[in-house]
Amino acid sequence: MAALELHTLGLTPAQLAELRDADQALVTAWLEATGKLAGELKRPAGYLLAGVRSGELPAAQVDRERELQIHLAERFIANAGWGLPTEAELVDELFGRHGKLRAWAGDELLVARMVDAWRNARTVPDIQWPQRSPG
Repeated sequence: MAALELHTLGLTPAQLAELRDADQALVTAWLEATGKLAGELKRPAGYLLAGVRSGELPAAQVDRERELQIHLAERFIANAGWGLPTEAELVDELFGRHGKLRAWAGDELLVARMVDAWRNARTVPDIQWPQRSPG
């Protein structure tokens, strides 16, 4: 696959000037990241510009997205996922084909963390019921 080039993105002259004035290492990193996702992106130029304007390297964005998805998965487990009857169903729900964490399905520590959260959410605490007085 040929590397993605700025002139193929249909950028306006003002956008090209903005990218020329930006940190070139940042532009190059986002151009490579955009090239890797080009077939999946509806608007590669917008992705590239948003990334460069963020001032962060693509890896920092991926880390932030991963942490967000982990947080959302933990909230899902606490709110509804505790009702899944088996560990296998939980793993499929989170890491399967349509799961929030499918991109990190190979991360065994993350899978174990989610299973542990599920087990903890399923634990029912002892309830101290008030005693009825006779009579």
